[in-house]
Amino acid sequence: MCRWVLALIAVVTTWVIAADDACRCGNNQPTNARTLTVRFTYKAVVPNIPRDAQVVELWLPLPSDSEWQTVRDVQVSSPVPYRITQEAKFGNRMVYVRDEKRGTRDALEVGVSFVVERKEVRVLGGDGQVVRTCSCPPNCNCDHCRTSKTLVNLSLKPETLVPVGGRFLTIAQEVTQGKKTTLEKVKALFEHVVATMQYDYKRESPKLGEGDVVFVCDFRKGNCSDLHSYLISLARSLGIPAYLEYGFPIAGIPLPEPLPKEGKIGGYHCWTWVYDEQIGWFPIDASDARRWLDAGKPEVKDFLFGNLVLERSAVAFSRGRDIVLNPPQKGQPLNYFIYPYAEADGQPIKAQWELTYQMP
Repeated sequence: MCRWVLALIAVVTTWVIAADDACRCGNNQPTNARTLTVRFTYKAVVPNIPRDAQVVELWLPLPSDSEWQTVRDVQVSSPVPYRITQEAKFGNRMVYVRDEKRGTRDALEVGVSFVVERKEVRVLGGDGQVVRTCSCPPNCNCDHCRTSKTLVNLSLKPETLVPVGGRFLTIAQEVTQGKKTTLEKVKALFEHVVATMQYDYKRESPKLGEGDVVFVCDFRKGNCSDLHSYLISLARSLGIPAYLEYGFPIAGIPLPEPLPKEGKIGGYHCWTWVYDEQIGWFPIDASDARRWLDAGKPEVKDFLFGNLVLERSAVAFSRGRDIVLNPPQKGQPLNYFIYPYAEADGQPIKAQWELTYQMP
């Protein structure tokens, strides 16, 4: 009897410890957070395929499930067999098509349709107070925390167009002088980018959207990729993990009222995720903050430190830079992966795209 009781106590104790170590990420999601359900249809066309091309390959981005979104009802339309694959570095998904028997076909068209149920991303309140945090213990080994630790390491390293240290460490140290906590330092960097950078409405930059930090630092103007790449370089130079996430909006700035139930999307949007040991990952959108400030809405600018506007981040597609696809492309790593990419016999060729959305 005594042995049986001791065994039972051991089992219960083990269960309690396991429960204590269980993932509790997102358990305090704000009760007033909004959600958005949208069907997206993404079409890629590879036109004018060279007549002598033996193999044509196409990689079409596909969003993944996350803490903030669920992707369902994925439907692929392709004249040749396809696979859904995932690259190893950041876990970005894609539809991969390999056309080896083209016959007389001089173009390749592939489409994918899917429904995204997206939660409003709110980690910090408008006053900078934490409204959502990861409460996992330090030794937690849940899937979320394992992935997060890998991402933290990746998010400290330089990338081809995102240097770390040197000139950018000097700038970051000057901007954050006197700041003690990670949150205070990141807020100072956010305010610095919003105050010193302009959004390139007229598309004047010769390197618009490339996220070339050295160029952007001098030119002082760019799009979301440019402004956020500069911010990421400053953060990483201070030893603060940060990475870029790409997605699509379904509305511009200011938001139209009422929001159209369907439409064609003209281009991507991106934002930055930053890691704080006390809070976990939280988003900042310095690019849209600049735009909302230009639109006379400073309160939205403040909201975008730690939160995202739902209509401007209706779906997250991919994260990171210097992307090697799956299977690997023959060309150089991609600066980012938000639009379709194609090769003919290992040489990059043009791929056109169209993205539409429809809400119930």
